[in-house]
Amino acid sequence: MSTRARRLVVPATVLVLLAIIIVVGPFLAPYSPTAIVSVSFGAPSSSHWLGTDFVGRDVASRILHGGHRLVLMTVAALSVSYALGVLAGITAGMSRRLDGWVMRPVDAVTVLPWFLLLVVIATTMGKGPLAVCLTVGVATVPWVAKVVRTATIELMDAGFVEAAIARGETLRWIAMAQVLPNLRPVLLADAGIRVSGTIALVTAGSFLGLGVTQPQPDWALMVTENKGGMALTPWPVVVPAVCIAAMVVAVNLLVDRIVESHPLVDGGSRRRGSRRGASRRRGFGTVRDQPDAPPGVSVSVSDLVVSAPDGAVVVDIDELEVRRGETLALVGPSGAGKTTTALSLVGALPPGFAATGTVRVADSPDGGRRLGYVPQDPGTSLNPSMRIGAALREVRRAHQLPRDGSIGDLLAELGLPSDREFLRRYPGQLSGGQQQRVLLAMALLGSPGVLVLDEPTSGLDADTAEELVDVLDRLRRGRTVVVITHDLHRISRVVDRIVTLDGGRVTGERSVVEPAASVDPAAGASRRFVLDDDPRVEVRGLAASHGRAAILRDVSFGIGRGECVALVGRSGAGKSTLARCLAGLHAPTGGDVVLDGGRLASTAAHRHIDHRRAISMVYQNPRRSLDPRRTVDRELRRVLRVLRGLDDTAADREIRSLLSAVHLTPDLLGRRPGELSGGQIQRVAIARALAGNPEVLICDEITSSLDAVAADAVLTIIEEVQTAGTSVLLISHDARTVRRMADRVLTLADGRLVPDPAETTLDVRSRAAADAPA
Repeated sequence: MSTRARRLVVPATVLVLLAIIIVVGPFLAPYSPTAIVSVSFGAPSSSHWLGTDFVGRDVASRILHGGHRLVLMTVAALSVSYALGVLAGITAGMSRRLDGWVMRPVDAVTVLPWFLLLVVIATTMGKGPLAVCLTVGVATVPWVAKVVRTATIELMDAGFVEAAIARGETLRWIAMAQVLPNLRPVLLADAGIRVSGTIALVTAGSFLGLGVTQPQPDWALMVTENKGGMALTPWPVVVPAVCIAAMVVAVNLLVDRIVESHPLVDGGSRRRGSRRGASRRRGFGTVRDQPDAPPGVSVSVSDLVVSAPDGAVVVDIDELEVRRGETLALVGPSGAGKTTTALSLVGALPPGFAATGTVRVADSPDGGRRLGYVPQDPGTSLNPSMRIGAALREVRRAHQLPRDGSIGDLLAELGLPSDREFLRRYPGQLSGGQQQRVLLAMALLGSPGVLVLDEPTSGLDADTAEELVDVLDRLRRGRTVVVITHDLHRISRVVDRIVTLDGGRVTGERSVVEPAASVDPAAGASRRFVLDDDPRVEVRGLAASHGRAAILRDVSFGIGRGECVALVGRSGAGKSTLARCLAGLHAPTGGDVVLDGGRLASTAAHRHIDHRRAISMVYQNPRRSLDPRRTVDRELRRVLRVLRGLDDTAADREIRSLLSAVHLTPDLLGRRPGELSGGQIQRVAIARALAGNPEVLICDEITSSLDAVAADAVLTIIEEVQTAGTSVLLISHDARTVRRMADRVLTLADGRLVPDPAETTLDVRSRAAADAPA
């Protein structure tokens, strides 16, 4: 039996026994539950195993008859709350226009005391189980709706949902096929807590005499009606109370175990493992459980072995030390175990991962926090429903930090605005680089002694990345830094030592950073594109905003057939917003997008299917760009069906062709994203983008989270697509990628295209001449 199955045995066994009592009990009861068979509060005897209650009825018979009403009432109340709450939450989360209309009435219900609501409903309908079920269901709807709304907002920002919107899927299909299935772990976790509260409210309804009434047997009613005789015999109160408690605890444990072992929990966002769970792992404790590291050492790792839920060893480090004040870089290919090592340091391994060994972290020399951590994926690490200012204040409150000007100072130091307008933005209104810097600000609050950074420069433009490295150079003095990076050529100037991981093991270590290998700007550049007088796609005077903040202002440019135009600029300049406007994911406030001479509708939902096929997008975050619940085969097959109307036979042929085009093998078709490497996920995302035979391919930072080998493979695929005549809009902060891929470079600053003679005058004919053989 696997470890996962063993953890389910105890709560499942308790629930099975309770189910047997509830279902079979009425047939085994020796007496009628309403018959008076002896004196009141009689002691247990051979005739009455648990004694008698306050009027002389057999307690055992009432126990055997009394569970099904509580269960049925709880299930009925939960059905009401989840049916209404999920509907309200998904509606509000998927439509900002309807959000206020849905959530304001929901909020109004939360201010009504549930017992007052019960009295009103019981007076109107008459007291009884129906009144209690309806009251409890309505009273818990707001809390379910809020949880579902928050999770839905996060999902709506995911690349796989945006891809569905761009190809013209209906909101109903998105809700049923993508949002609701991915809410399952959230709903399961919520249900565990909700069952406890619902049983408590149903029980309280009976206590108040408005639910199940005499002489009907009911566990909750038995507790309240027999409490006066506890001194004579406790069994009429203790036994039903134990049954209720056992049910609540078993349900919570079972749901927790299911959620922890759910294969999709790690796909969306990593959850911090509990201290209790960590301390039970053999030989392993969180940083709070371990004594300080040896003198002069900030981080000490020994005999660390981390295993995935399937038992595969992903990290196996015999010994690793980071000296006080040292900056250590962890490098290696995708899947080498770098992020898992970082999560081990901060005590945040995903549920299902098992670890042995010892991790020690020294106290901060300044008396601040021990650890600050910046995860790799800013898009899933910020609460989508919490404003930036509120999120920063929450970190300050959680660590009991003084209320001073440190938040504004940190934001300014990291190159972010600190005004009220910026602090009131939601994460979805920030660029990827801005999200990354907000996370860094959160990690730096409280002056941690050790700072762990996972790909801190990914998603940042060159200037901002250099500024961030300058900030790290200042911050690292007196502080220990562990940084995971694929961007070693930029980070190297602040690194003291480099440790290379491969296959979860330390395979190399050096203290001197070797110069990065030069990149041939013409590498792979056998490209040609047709020099049409009219561009294939054209942007004319485009303007866009987020709320009242203007993001794009009068942007105009065109892309020729088979041409690769690179769009560069600082984080927050509006590059991703421009890409989303082209894909129909963000409605512009002015201007037009023109394809082959024809004006496109502002949103994908209003575009003709030919136009939705013509423009396709590869999203910035490969891990979030694919639905974690859907296999590669289902993901590609759906696009082929919607955009090209292919049946299963034709789709089979096309899917194999697409996999071949992105250099993947058919054995990956049955896998989900969580079973793929970063490079494989990005190539599947490219295959999905190519499934509609697009004329224009938008690539938004498609190599920012990939190692050099995986990035080279992805760029080779894009070059092959471009050679076949597809126009490409490339958004990138990586100068080497731009030099390799771009025929023209456009610079975006403060929402406007700015002239850059060194780049924008790079004529297609001069590039073609430069690429031609001597």
